[in-house]
Amino acid sequence: MSRNRRDAAIDRVQRELTTVGRRGTARIRRENEALSAVDRSLLAYIQAHPGCRAVEIAAHFQLNRSTVSRQLAGLLDHGLVTAAGPDAPAGGRGVALQLTPQGEELLTSAAELLHRDMTSRLADWTEEEIDVFARLLERYNGGAEG
Repeated sequence: MSRNRRDAAIDRVQRELTTVGRRGTARIRRENEALSAVDRSLLAYIQAHPGCRAVEIAAHFQLNRSTVSRQLAGLLDHGLVTAAGPDAPAGGRGVALQLTPQGEELLTSAAELLHRDMTSRLADWTEEEIDVFARLLERYNGGAEG
């Protein structure tokens, strides 16, 4: 593949990934206005890593700690995240985090909606095509950090 053709293909990948993200966000917003894409990503990370701290979330998403702290503050204020453990101090800085039952419910609802949408969009794909697509996305997401 020539350099220009490769660059054009990379541009197409970027456009298509942007479209995927925007469509998923728009669908969630129409059906469940409670969660933004950022909220979903933070809640999903906390669900997968109960007891994580803001600094770990910031490192995972390559974000500034203050940005993550502000985003977590909203989730804490809305009762979707809480400090882990009965004796944990209030607030999101430096404390272990976990989802509240409400946070679990909203995240599950959003995930189910996205799964239904994805199932519909992939209805005419073969199992092999879906598997290849999944493996390529995993490869892309597991690639070297830039």
